[in-house]
Amino acid sequence: MHSLKKEKPSPAIQASHLSSTPSTRDRVEELLHRQTPIGLFLDIDGTLLDMALTPTTVRIPPGLAELLGVVATRLAGAVAIVTGRPIAEADSLLKPLKFIAAGVHGAEMRTTVTGEVKPLTPSFNLDLLNDIRSVADSMPGIVTENKGTGIAMHYRLAPELRDSLLITLEALVPKYPGQFSIWEGRKVVEILPVGFSKGRALRTLAGLPEFTNRIPVMIGDDIADIGAFHAAEELGGYGLKVAGEHFSQKEAAFTGPADVLAWLASLRTVA
Repeated sequence: MHSLKKEKPSPAIQASHLSSTPSTRDRVEELLHRQTPIGLFLDIDGTLLDMALTPTTVRIPPGLAELLGVVATRLAGAVAIVTGRPIAEADSLLKPLKFIAAGVHGAEMRTTVTGEVKPLTPSFNLDLLNDIRSVADSMPGIVTENKGTGIAMHYRLAPELRDSLLITLEALVPKYPGQFSIWEGRKVVEILPVGFSKGRALRTLAGLPEFTNRIPVMIGDDIADIGAFHAAEELGGYGLKVAGEHFSQKEAAFTGPADVLAWLASLRTVA
């Protein structure tokens, strides 16, 4: 079954702590000061890193891996990466450290720090890949990223192509029924296997031993993170939004990645 995923929260959810107001951040900080165990789930692009024109041109803040390592130690290992990138890319960005992780919006997963990355769905068939490649070739400025278990088509270099890109991809649906879903993100269209999402990924990771009896806290900046915010709330936790192209400063808990990193740094000194 195909669907174009935008995941706009309902008014009821907006009124809950998914609204990600500063008071929500205060609640999480209060939990930490009370030494209430939490589990931290982190997006990468737009959350830990500033957005860039292409996925390969992001800038890594000095000491990022070391900071996350300290936070992971502070939380007894209860830190996971939940990203649209493949886990191998996340590892490269955060080297030399590795974390429990869900990549490609949950289509691949690593459930222990030292474990193997396991794809949870087959790669797309060759005909679909060829059709997607043809779409990209017909639209100069679209940057196509084959993630193995998913495909991202970035239009940040050519934002005027968004509507044409979506219409063309929608036209492939009857040809490949039930094989993929289309998700919009920050100047990107993600083509993913049906049934996978960051929300599903967070629910799976929250069941791991490192996160048992901990309150889940998800930090993210994109539409695709909303499902993970929902999952965290359903498990008794919180979703903290990062302001950017999708979330306004008013509704967000963080003004941007620099604010997220400063907050993570502050966790080192929480009593």
